[in-house]
Order: sequence, then structure tokens, then C-alpha cells
Amino acid sequence: MRRAGLLALTLAVGVVLAGCSASGSTSGGPNLARPGPYAVGVTTLDLGSAGKLGERLATVFYPADASKVAGHPVFSYKLADPLPHALLAIVPAKYNATVTVNAHVGVPGSPKGPFPIVLFSHGFGASRLYYSHVLTGIASWGFVVVSADYLERGLLAEATQRNVTDTPAQDLRTMFSSLSATETASSRRSSPLYGVANPHKVAAVGHSAGGQTAFDALNDRRVTMAVGWAPVGPSGPPSHKPVMIIGEDQDIALTKATLTGEFHKFPGPTTFLEISGEGHNSYTDICTSIRQGNGGLIGFAMSLHLVSQELAQLAVNGCTAKNIPPQRFWPIVQYYTVAALRNGLGVGASPVPGPATPGQFPGFTITFHQHS
Repeated sequence: MRRAGLLALTLAVGVVLAGCSASGSTSGGPNLARPGPYAVGVTTLDLGSAGKLGERLATVFYPADASKVAGHPVFSYKLADPLPHALLAIVPAKYNATVTVNAHVGVPGSPKGPFPIVLFSHGFGASRLYYSHVLTGIASWGFVVVSADYLERGLLAEATQRNVTDTPAQDLRTMFSSLSATETASSRRSSPLYGVANPHKVAAVGHSAGGQTAFDALNDRRVTMAVGWAPVGPSGPPSHKPVMIIGEDQDIALTKATLTGEFHKFPGPTTFLEISGEGHNSYTDICTSIRQGNGGLIGFAMSLHLVSQELAQLAVNGCTAKNIPPQRFWPIVQYYTVAALRNGLGVGASPVPGPATPGQFPGFTITFHQHS
């Protein structure tokens, strides 16, 4: 009834090439795994009070005016930045690495806008900042990427053991408050986002628990399509709108069986791909620090029993020496996410994302399924 055909292709792609990055290009198509044609700016929006969790913020990565980048600082943050000052002061330097991405703070937006809006929702125990590498890459292809703090299920609530309740309804309120704040900033001449965001083209992307939020957002008429990274399924009936699901073959939580079940439940055009060599937390900046051997910030949190054992295991999943470095995984996530967004939001004459070509992502096996 809802199957117009099922494509299942497994591509075993060569031998791992040490230090090799993804080529990401297909015949005649743009190289979506590489940085896009736009310089990237970054700014922060205040979404108002979240009660005892403090102020809720959103970090926005957007196409910037390349001619005005000079003089604007490169964006960076410390892994412990989401923590309250009382905890921040006791985090040893070895656990509190600085993350720097190719974006510049406060640069005026590109005059070639407005650009589609992508609402991003982070995973449980994470932060709006922890996906900055991949989100910067997506923005460089002409998207305004809005990463809000879902504080009720974020790192702050987990580390401080605050007695707060997270619900799908609260998460949607957070997501759409970030959309409203972006629209307001895009209408203000004093904002670097002035004229940048197009509220008539909106998509949602989320990781893990944030995937559920992205899928739930499809019930809103403003949201056209969604992408889930190792996503939890929707809290209610799945939408008929276009969906992409990206998973990893070593994920201990959102396993192949779980994501396959999600894939078959979505009645509309749906793509599911599974990438080898990675795990649940490979999407995040913090994964790089964990691989360095001291456990990164999660190692510090575990030493003080600030996070549950279950969450700790999930945090290191995909970030050990046996996994392919996340810097080689991120371009694949960027490639497929950008391809899905371009197609779903009608950016140019973008085709439906298809299987990788042999040799496109050396060292990875990608299993690809589609139905419409």
C-alpha cells in the first residue's frame, strides 16, 4: 500500500585509508561532503528563562557575507561551557578541551539570502554546542541552522541532577521558540541575521532523543521534512512528509533493528542508511576528546558520578580507538543531510539522495534503503 518500491544496496567500500577524508562528490553533482560555497557566521539568540535551569539559548550558524569576515573572531567554545560556573571552576584543563570551527562570530549575513531554516535538536545529556562541526558544514551549503538548548534533557540537568521533567511537548515548544527568535532576528536591521532566514522553508534535524523532536515537528505545517541521526522515533503517529534516518552499525542504543522498524513505520518518502565503523555519539565534537584517551569531559563526569552509567556508556559509544575517527564520519553525515535538505526544501534542482558510489567514502560500508 505504501511501498512504491524498496531499494536495498550494500556498498563495501575498499580498505581503510589512513588519514583519508571523504571525497563526497558524485558524477556531475556538488561535492556536499566538503565545505560549501558560503562563509559561515555564528550568533547566539536568547530564548528566555527556563526557570531553575537558567536562560535558554540558541546558537545559529548561517551563510555569511565573505567580504565582511575580516575582524570577526573565529568561533570556539570549551566542552565544559554548558555547566554552571560552580562546576566549571573545578573541571581540570585536560577534560575541558577547546573546540574551534570554521565560523566567525557576528559576521553580517550573506546578501544572497534568504536561506532555508534548519531547526536542530540535540541528544539526551548533550548541549546545543556539541555538534558545531557538522552544523557549520551544513550552514556552508546555504542553510540557517538553529541549535537550541533543550535544557530539560541536556548536560546541565543531568550533571546537576536537577528535578526537571522533559516531555515531547516541551521539546516542541523549545524548537518553535527558536524558530520565532530566528524570524525576529532576521527582521531586525541591527542583527547579523538580518534578511538571512526564510520562514517559508523550514526543516528539522535531530540526534538521538532530538530525533524524536525533529520527527514530531513534522506535524506542524511550517516544517517540510526531517532528518534523524540515530534517532528515537516520533512520540505519536509518524508523518507522511519526507524523512531521512541515519544510523551506525555499532550503535548500542538505536540499533539497526530499531531503526529498521522506524523506517518501515514512516508512510511517506523515507530513506534509511547505516554507516559502518561508528556508534551513537560519533556525531558530536566531544567524541574527538573522548578518543584522546582520558575520556574527555565524560571522563570527568564519570569520576564524580555526575552522569549515570547508562549515559556514560552511550557517550563513549563510537568514540573509542576501534572506531574510525569522527572527523571522517562527519563529512558523510553532512553529505546525506545536505542532500536530503536540498531535495526536501526544493533548493535548486536537487535529486533524491541515492547510494554512495564505490570509492566515494573510503573505509566505510554504507547500507542504503528507500521507500516512497
